[in-house]
Amino acid sequence: MYHLLPPVFPGVHAYRAALELVLPVVIVAFVFLPIRAVLASLGVLAVAQLVVLLVVAGGEFSHAGAHFASHPGVDTTGRATGGGALLFVCASLPLYLGSEIRGGSRTMRRTLIAAVAIVGAAFLVAAIPLGGVPNSLLDTAVPGASIAQAYSGRALAVTVGILTAGGTLALVVAEYLALARLFRWLHDIPLRTSYAWIAVPFIGLDAISIAFPDRFYDDLLKPSLGALFVSQLLVFLVFPRFRRSLPAVAAAVVASGLAVWGLYTLIAGSAAT
Repeated sequence: MYHLLPPVFPGVHAYRAALELVLPVVIVAFVFLPIRAVLASLGVLAVAQLVVLLVVAGGEFSHAGAHFASHPGVDTTGRATGGGALLFVCASLPLYLGSEIRGGSRTMRRTLIAAVAIVGAAFLVAAIPLGGVPNSLLDTAVPGASIAQAYSGRALAVTVGILTAGGTLALVVAEYLALARLFRWLHDIPLRTSYAWIAVPFIGLDAISIAFPDRFYDDLLKPSLGALFVSQLLVFLVFPRFRRSLPAVAAAVVASGLAVWGLYTLIAGSAAT
């Protein structure tokens, strides 16, 4: 939020510290709501993001047309592939709710397949015209809002900015829900107690970050991503022990390769800087 809101709402600079304190409290209060209300809210936000994504894509097509990169570089493609490995991290979050949904693992599998297919198709449509969009719009803090501002006007840019910030908060909520369920399983405690345990460091560390927000984010981002890649890699490697089949082994090999590549690009990027 500290970096996403100011480019779209310049007047928010004076309230950045207050928002840094208020938003974590709001997130904690939000996760304490009934799980159906929480998931319904996240679902509405997701649908709104997809609709607006396609609207922005329509503006890109009308102004820039369809343009594919003619000479994609090996380094650029490799880093993009490594970044794509982060999708495994995000896609794994719903699995922590598997025991609470009707239909169990079957419903979870169908839902994840449908979600990946729908969102992937929407992103592909939006990505096709990006080759014709000027770099001055792409190299910004919130490219979607900049493109919307240039091609459609202020109203759409504000909508994109709000949904981008909302999507980031939704990811934090999803991680909070997943971590709380992991703690409940590890320590055999009530779910609300787990929520409260997480709230203490969550709000406390956020308050500390106000003293040096940019450094706090930069210094902790890459170690956090590295830990995520390693934790996912361990899961991928042991997966064939639970599902002994050729497709399971193939999936584990591909997933492990992406996690290793993502970790490599992260380390290589850190060394370069």
